[in-house]
Amino acid sequence: MDFNKAKTFVSVVDEGGITQAANRLCLTQQAVSAQMCQFEQGLGLNLFDRHGPAIRLTEHGEKLYALFKTQLLAMENAVATVKSDKSQATGTIRIGCWMEQAVGYLPAIIQTFKQVFPKVDFDLMIANDDEIETLLLHNKVDFGLQVFCSEKKILKQETVYRQPLLPVASKAFWLQHQQPENIHDCLTLPLVDYHSPYSAFNAWIKKNAREMLPLSKKKIKSVATTNNVVLKQLVLGSMGFGFLHLDAIVDELANGDLIPVIFKNGITYEDIYVDIDVTYKRKHALGFVHLQFLTSMYEQKSRWMR
Repeated sequence: MDFNKAKTFVSVVDEGGITQAANRLCLTQQAVSAQMCQFEQGLGLNLFDRHGPAIRLTEHGEKLYALFKTQLLAMENAVATVKSDKSQATGTIRIGCWMEQAVGYLPAIIQTFKQVFPKVDFDLMIANDDEIETLLLHNKVDFGLQVFCSEKKILKQETVYRQPLLPVASKAFWLQHQQPENIHDCLTLPLVDYHSPYSAFNAWIKKNAREMLPLSKKKIKSVATTNNVVLKQLVLGSMGFGFLHLDAIVDELANGDLIPVIFKNGITYEDIYVDIDVTYKRKHALGFVHLQFLTSMYEQKSRWMR
């Protein structure tokens, strides 16, 4: 069996097509196509289902891809271990994530990692949970950062980020509205919130006053979004009160631009939290730099868990 053709085969699957693989390998599309035809002929097996534009593997292709990928990565890891000079390790780490993590979490994580692995590149793809899972299942990204994961049998998850979501509003907002006496009064305040099923308001009501949940679900939001960065600007713009990640509003709380919802008579309610999991394929062998990045995320975990 031709080792180079096996490596090209894995690259075609990882990159999602011959054109992308050709670009990655610095070869022409014709050369990659020819290699794949010769590889299939040499094996006496059909590896690709060629109906339609998308790359789909046959049952034989799936089995051989899993085997070749594991063996190729084992060889790469062995070479990297022998070299042991992390400053010379190369590769690209592809991550699917929400905008919030791309702005508020990953820069610090990546910066710390690149102090040890300066030649490793990163490719971030902004997406929601469903889109991130699709990217993972089609080998378009190596890792996902998700709130909810539905494919738990296929994808492994571990929480790497936990922050309280605080109910806050701008100083100007509180000049126009009275602070509520209790949680029920929040039903009458203008609200900016995340789209269902990510509604922080509903999660907060469910945790503190479950009997109000039917009413909270009917509450009309001033503005709804899926993006914490956008939500923060809406709250700062006095569009309503909203729930924001604590780590994203430390400065605004300190200088008084944002003020927490404070209930009269000293009433307090339990905080809600957002958990972000790093997700990746259970049966997908990770390369040396990918394993090192995963380890680095775990080592930095305590900084992001409140």
